[in-house]
Amino acid sequence: PGSFGELLEGAAFAGLERHGPFLRFGLERGEGRPALDLVMHLMLAGRLRLAAPGERPLPATAFGLELDDDGTLFYGDEKRMGKVYLCPRGDFGAIPGYLAQGVDVVSPEFTFELFSRLIAKKRCQARVFVMDQACLSAIGNAYADEILFEARVHPKAPCHSLGEEERRALYDAIRSVLAWGIEEVERAGRPLEDKVRDHLKVRGRAGQACPRCGATIRKAGVLGFDAFFCPICQPDRTGR
Repeated sequence: PGSFGELLEGAAFAGLERHGPFLRFGLERGEGRPALDLVMHLMLAGRLRLAAPGERPLPATAFGLELDDDGTLFYGDEKRMGKVYLCPRGDFGAIPGYLAQGVDVVSPEFTFELFSRLIAKKRCQARVFVMDQACLSAIGNAYADEILFEARVHPKAPCHSLGEEERRALYDAIRSVLAWGIEEVERAGRPLEDKVRDHLKVRGRAGQACPRCGATIRKAGVLGFDAFFCPICQPDRTGR
C-alpha cells in the first residue's frame, strides 16, 4: 500500500537479477523502512533506457526513476502490455507466474536428463512445450522458432512423437541458439532499449528463402501465436 513515487523516493538499488522473463531490482530504503523488490515483466514492447542527464525519454514512457547522478531510468511501453510490480522483499505471491517458473534454460541445472524427464510427460506440440514457462524458463516467440529450426523439428510435431535423437537435437538447440543469440545481441552493441533481431534466421521471414536449403519459409498458427519454419528442414510427419 502507498504511492508508487513515495515508496520509491530515496531508495537505492541493491541488486538486479533475471528470473525467467522477469527483472527483479532489489531496493534498500534506509533504516526503519522495509526493503522492497521492483519487478518488471516487459512483455512484447516494454523497454528500459538508462538516460544521461538531458537525454530524451522513451516513446510512450510510463515512468522514470531519477538517479543520484542526475540520469534517469525510463520505462516505456507502446502497447501497454508490460507489468511492473512493487512488493515487500521476497513477497512474490501476488505476481502471476513468478513462482511458477521452471528450470532456467541458461543455467547449469538445465541438463539433458532433466529435459528428458520434462518432455517425456508432454503430449503437446513441440513449440508449445518449448514456450511452457512452467517447464522451461523462459523462451519467447522469436527464439522458439530459431530453436526448432536449428533442431529441424516442426513446430507442430507432437512431443511424444519425437525420438531420442530429435529430443537430443532439441535440447542442444536450446543451449546453442540462446548462447548464439546472447553473443549476437552483445556484438551488435545497440542501445539497451533496442530489440536486436537482424541475426534471426526464420523469425519474421515468411516468404523469404531458407538460409539452409533455399526453400520458402512459411508461417503457421500454433496455439494463437505465429510460428515461422522451413517446410523442408522441418518436415511435418503427421500427414497434415
